Amino acid sequence: MASRTRLALIGAILTLVAGASAAVAQDTTRGASPDSLAARLDKAEAAIELLRQQLSAQASASVQSRSRASLEFSGRIIANAFFNKGRANNFDVPQLAVVKAAGYQDRSAGGTLRQTMLSLSAQGGKLWGADASAYLETDFFGGQQNAPGDRPDFPEPRIRIARATLRWANAELMVGQDVPLITPVEPVSTASTGFPTFVRAGNLWFWLTQVRGTIETSGNVRWGLQAALLAPWSGGDVIAGDADAGDLGERQRLPQIEMRVRARWGEEEMRGEVGLGVHQAWLGTAADTTISSRAVALTALLPLTSWLEFRAEAYSGQALRGLGGGGVGQNIGAAGAPIRDVGGWFQLNVKPSATWMVGAGCGMSHPEAADQPARLKNDVCELHTLWRPGGLPFVGIEYREFQTTYPVVGLQRLRHMNIGVGVEF
Repeated sequence: MASRTRLALIGAILTLVAGASAAVAQDTTRGASPDSLAARLDKAEAAIELLRQQLSAQASASVQSRSRASLEFSGRIIANAFFNKGRANNFDVPQLAVVKAAGYQDRSAGGTLRQTMLSLSAQGGKLWGADASAYLETDFFGGQQNAPGDRPDFPEPRIRIARATLRWANAELMVGQDVPLITPVEPVSTASTGFPTFVRAGNLWFWLTQVRGTIETSGNVRWGLQAALLAPWSGGDVIAGDADAGDLGERQRLPQIEMRVRARWGEEEMRGEVGLGVHQAWLGTAADTTISSRAVALTALLPLTSWLEFRAEAYSGQALRGLGGGGVGQNIGAAGAPIRDVGGWFQLNVKPSATWMVGAGCGMSHPEAADQPARLKNDVCELHTLWRPGGLPFVGIEYREFQTTYPVVGLQRLRHMNIGVGVEF
């Protein structure tokens, strides 16, 4: 709106000045009216003063950091209403079906705003010839305080992504917390952002502290080579009886290592990318033994047309709980061996108009039964639609069905319906 106002005022000024100039350039035998010329100049001066005031007000209202870096604030406020048929490990953002228990209801419903997100990005400054930038993304999915009577109360904030980046023409250095290097693509969702869709069903996603470097070629297809060192993490597994309850990854004292080759093309909404990455980490167990955590992952983000998009991820590896739920959230089987796992997901999104998106996808994680996992399979499929009528508001509706298989009780089903209503800014 401010840009349109400035353009309109500038146009008016140019018109007035052109009119005044034309009046002066008229035939001198007829003469120009001094009153008419003076009135036009008065109007031009008034328009210039109005433009000056508006530019001054806009400059004073702009947000800047202490270092005078350019800041951009964005976010999403969303209220999610949900209904479950079957037992879930998490009511509002489930990841798998839980074994039914006698005497317990298998239905639940509720509402929450804890998937609301706020983001802040900063641009400005140079270091070693590179452009410096920073990005912070938070939500309110960090748990809930307990009110009297042990009732859940206010959602607590949580850092999702925090990174500082240096960008050269064909290289990048990032330090911060972000998704694993080998699996950067995520499904579209308004119902599952606290945990991304297909967690424990083929989506390796966990935000980890890391340092990451990238070198990239130029051209229509930009080839890139990436490497990262990530903080050691097993996903919360500990040695039984450990007084410190130290994570198995941290006990090993070695960083996780990841490398990836990628190809990118296009810009903005039509940007495409495919990548192949490898992961290696070590977990320290009892008796000072070591378990290897490793994976090979393939990802794809393909804008097939202006209205059709395909997203996917596939991996094979073992002991991958620390990357966000590999092996249906399991590292080590009952016999003490690392759980081998194959998994992946895909999602197809259709945009029939500027205001609508519809889509569907499925994900799966199938651990090796010989490794004696507590959960044998987790298969999830979803349908979603998103309506943006214009401006800030949006409405999203999603349906997901979970099929989780256990060694003794067999297949357990969960159906989840979610309606998200909110604004983005």
